[in-house]
Amino acid sequence: MKFIRFLLPVIVCLACYPAHGNAADAMFRSVGLKYGISATATDHYFHEYAAAAVYQFPFELRSNSGWGMNTLLDMQAGNLRGEGDSGFIGSAGPSFSFNKKGFPLEMDLGTSVAFLSHSHFGDRDLNGRLQFSSHIGVDLRLGERYGIEYRFQHISNAHINGNVNPGLNMHIVGLNWYFAQ
Repeated sequence: MKFIRFLLPVIVCLACYPAHGNAADAMFRSVGLKYGISATATDHYFHEYAAAAVYQFPFELRSNSGWGMNTLLDMQAGNLRGEGDSGFIGSAGPSFSFNKKGFPLEMDLGTSVAFLSHSHFGDRDLNGRLQFSSHIGVDLRLGERYGIEYRFQHISNAHINGNVNPGLNMHIVGLNWYFAQ
């Protein structure tokens, strides 16, 4: 979690201060559907279904070769199921996309604030409705408008609700539709 505490202020500062890089177009970048499953059996076989949208901030760092980084706002809303219970999960936060113009594969990492409609799923207590979500993943464009993605996602309360911080690790796959770029 120390990495997230460092990364969040850096992402916010870079996203809000476009003078140090190239000006990019601020726009909605993509929308998509995501499905996730627990990464380990100790996570009690949780499932997540979500709709997602990604907004691109007007800031990017890019080399002359085309490799670079975009700053994004990652937003999701959906359903988290586990232990026979189901509830709303929504999240929003900054992320970085490392890519090359015209190359179909990119890496994405970020952190978000997440809200749960309840924190108890059967016998599993996530200890609080306010959580933090961090992820690292890859996106593969299958054409100009469509793509698939994989991300490893960790959800936890970052000890803001006391010392109990069970966390939840998930494998997420998604289908994305990209707006014109």
